[in-house]
Amino acid sequence: MHSPPKEMVHCNLCGAVIPDGLGNCDAIFHTVLEREYRDPAFGEAHLFSVDAYALQHSEKHSPRSNAFHLMRLCWLVEHGGSASIRQAQRQGHVRHDSREESYRRFPFLEPPVSRGDLTVSSLLPALTPEDHQRLAQAWGRSVWTAWSGHQTWAREQARRWYIRTEKVDAKAEKGTG
Repeated sequence: MHSPPKEMVHCNLCGAVIPDGLGNCDAIFHTVLEREYRDPAFGEAHLFSVDAYALQHSEKHSPRSNAFHLMRLCWLVEHGGSASIRQAQRQGHVRHDSREESYRRFPFLEPPVSRGDLTVSSLLPALTPEDHQRLAQAWGRSVWTAWSGHQTWAREQARRWYIRTEKVDAKAEKGTG
């Protein structure tokens, strides 16, 4: 005797189809994070995963979180910033004090109704680090496009936070800053 087909479960925030046995988007995201932390080659796409997930599930985070993740996603998508897990660890220690004050002034960015065509479940089929990176970048670009109403703000902030900081870091490395 066959059991009746299960209804597909969808995330009410991002719309992801949740495969049987994974429960919810949080469980899928933790699976992705485990893969990225366990294998540095998968970790090369880490910031795309973190930012895309946070923006698609913005109700689970602080109001300023949307602004920060959108700004960083802008840096990744439009400026070719490093999405590596090593970059994420480095950023946690660089210019924390000066940036923290700016972060307190970030606005609450209202999430769009549609948060992107791809979701965290889009990463599940990746078998190789290259597939994972390609899918994570596509997911990040999809989310970036969905948040088009706030891209002007994000671009300005990315210039302030990342591009200026990269120039200062380059001068410091040369010993001219």
